[in-house]
Amino acid sequence: MKEQIKNLKSMIDACYTYEGAERDSYNYHTYIKKFEDILGSVLFEEVYTGYLKYLKDNFTIEQSIYTDSDGLTYNSLKFNKQYEQANI
Repeated sequence: MKEQIKNLKSMIDACYTYEGAERDSYNYHTYIKKFEDILGSVLFEEVYTGYLKYLKDNFTIEQSIYTDSDGLTYNSLKFNKQYEQANI
């Protein structure tokens, strides 16, 4: 079960970084929601809501930080150090 939770969090990371992980997003319905069948609705809800809140509270999305040789651009999550210092 730990591996499936880790995989869900990884998927939420990716979706949050690219186009969003909210319930009304394409990413949620296409990539995230399938984990509900694997984890069960109670555990899925706990992990999904908790981890999405963690990302929103602690990270900023940096867009177009890198462009590869095919012209594809990449985003990144940057830890919000101001938040860390404010909560010490």
